[in-house]
Amino acid sequence: MIQTGTFWLVIFGTAAVYWLLPRPLRLGFLAIASYLYLASIDPVGVTVLIGWTLLFFHVAPAAVRDRNRGGTVLTGLVLAILSYLIWQKYLPAFMDLMGRATPGVAVAVPLGISYFSFKLIHYAVETARGNIRDRSLSRFFCYIFLFPIFTAGPIERFEHFKANIADRFVAQTAAEGLIRIAHGLIKIFVIAHLVQPSDFGMGVPASPAALLEGADTVALWQTWAFLILTYLYAYLDFSAYSDIAIGTSRLFGIRIMENFRLPVLAQNITDFWKRWHMTLAAWCQSYVYMPVLARTRMPYAAVYATFIAMGLWHGATGGWFLWGVYHASGVAGYTMWARRMRGRGWWRKAQGSGWKYLGIPLTFLFVSGSYAFSSAPAGAWSGIRIFLLAFGIRT
Repeated sequence: MIQTGTFWLVIFGTAAVYWLLPRPLRLGFLAIASYLYLASIDPVGVTVLIGWTLLFFHVAPAAVRDRNRGGTVLTGLVLAILSYLIWQKYLPAFMDLMGRATPGVAVAVPLGISYFSFKLIHYAVETARGNIRDRSLSRFFCYIFLFPIFTAGPIERFEHFKANIADRFVAQTAAEGLIRIAHGLIKIFVIAHLVQPSDFGMGVPASPAALLEGADTVALWQTWAFLILTYLYAYLDFSAYSDIAIGTSRLFGIRIMENFRLPVLAQNITDFWKRWHMTLAAWCQSYVYMPVLARTRMPYAAVYATFIAMGLWHGATGGWFLWGVYHASGVAGYTMWARRMRGRGWWRKAQGSGWKYLGIPLTFLFVSGSYAFSSAPAGAWSGIRIFLLAFGIRT
């Protein structure tokens, strides 16, 4: 969306009108403006999502009012939106895998459905727990449809959204927003292109397909260069969209949750997941990891369930499934190693010396390796082939 002049006209025009309106009318206006802009891109899909928004707004409180049926209400809502997500996002991919999809089937996936679904689940669960009591329809619609964050996040929490809406225009906040937008635009249109494999040259394969086509002759350094550049490009591209979303939201006096904190400087894989796509990681910790841990009492099963869910949230492919398994194995392995280090008294010594900084390049390379799976052009086997190539194994 940010590549179009319409997006920026809507942003600045809406922001100007927003602050001219009386305070009680602002969020309702922003909700309507967000819907109209999104509907201009995907009229059918976004309009259907209004029905889901109304359903969750009116039905979720029943889980609190009727304690005997509260669990059934919550379960029904969560299963309903997950079923819709699977039907719209994952069923077409499965049909394509089975060779039964029609051309252009993926176009039917509603705009921003993954972020939309996760926000609704968060709202339903926290309402059932009694943590959300706000009954303002305009505030809820604005939270769900706020168009700067609708398609690429962050995955905002309702309580955070509600607590971080400014009552009046503050020039410093608007200036912060403009600077953040500038950072995002520089990242995506300048710096990201410097590390994009297709633009990099120097013998680096331009794409996963090119890497696999030249698998018999590709050098080890070329494979790693491709994976590292793919990781850097993904970070710059994704964090740029987050910067722009956070910056544009501040033009309305709304402080959205941060999504990245220099993940390339992470000292270990658990530190990485406190820095990368932080809102998704926190959401999955709350609504996947903790429930699985509570039911199984098996921390590592919860870790694998969490990362597989995160992988499949990104895409319904075998490559993303393996991406989740890969990161889960890294977190589980590091957790076991760190526990052993603490048990032998080595942990404090390592943390107090320069050895901890060795973890930065090791973590960077480990995360780069995961892009063998997420960038795979044709499913899990392609990802496995790329990953093996990184170790000189040709298949």
